[in-house]
Amino acid sequence: MSKSRQQRLFAHYNPLEDRLGRTFFEELPEKPGIYKMYARTGDLLYVGKAKNLRNRLFTYRRARVGSVSRKTVRLIRMVHDIELELCGSEKEALLRENALIRRHRPEFNHAKKSPETYYFIHFREDEANWRFTLNMREKAPGSGWHTFGAFKGHTLVRTALGGILRLLHVVEHRVTSTHRLPPVLFKNLTPMDYRLPTPASEVLKTGDLRDFFTGISTTFLDTVMAYFREEGLLDQYIGKLLLEDLESVNRFYEKCCRRNNQIVEQLQLDSHIIPQHKLDDYLIEFALDEEE
Repeated sequence: MSKSRQQRLFAHYNPLEDRLGRTFFEELPEKPGIYKMYARTGDLLYVGKAKNLRNRLFTYRRARVGSVSRKTVRLIRMVHDIELELCGSEKEALLRENALIRRHRPEFNHAKKSPETYYFIHFREDEANWRFTLNMREKAPGSGWHTFGAFKGHTLVRTALGGILRLLHVVEHRVTSTHRLPPVLFKNLTPMDYRLPTPASEVLKTGDLRDFFTGISTTFLDTVMAYFREEGLLDQYIGKLLLEDLESVNRFYEKCCRRNNQIVEQLQLDSHIIPQHKLDDYLIEFALDEEE
């Protein structure tokens, strides 16, 4: 048989039943739980959760090239053992999955593996500047900084903060052309540290900005939009950039700021600042409570 023929046959062969045995699949429980997939070497490859373990693992048993992603095909080729862990509920399974992924960082788990990379936005006001910083550590209490977060989503957070800084700059400096924007604010992602002269106008208010980042209200966005309309900026060339920024900032508010505030209220947390390592767990609790 030619090498290419052997490769085609192998491409459509699912080895899981041969490796684990038919009995393994016949005895799978129809209960919520965790499944841990191991390589021949004993390395943990993947941790998954399921509302119904039997249904979930049968999808791996039936998987064929063309019907699932290349990542899944590669995972199936490498799996030599699967361990099950029953849980009392889907919520318990989700929380357990989070804990195991953070602890073991399996090769095939990408989401939820690095919560320490979730962002905090810091804001500080003095006589000369509004200063914004973006990093992955909280500021020390009593440092004079207002801290918001943690926020999940690298591109979402950095793009939105870049948009916020452009909107603030346009309003405060009465910018009417993109050529008058600082080059640093034209980068795809926002600078990690930025100073804006403390606004002299009454359009921009510190309280509105804080309420925005804590997910309490969109007064800041509403005020900025009203200013753009009053000045006729949305009908000019710069208007396209402003509308794109308003859209990304609003998306950030809904997916990060507002959702964090809902989590704080629903779970009755003591602070609006959510620790990075707790965010994924809180998102699960919030989502499942919403369904109920």
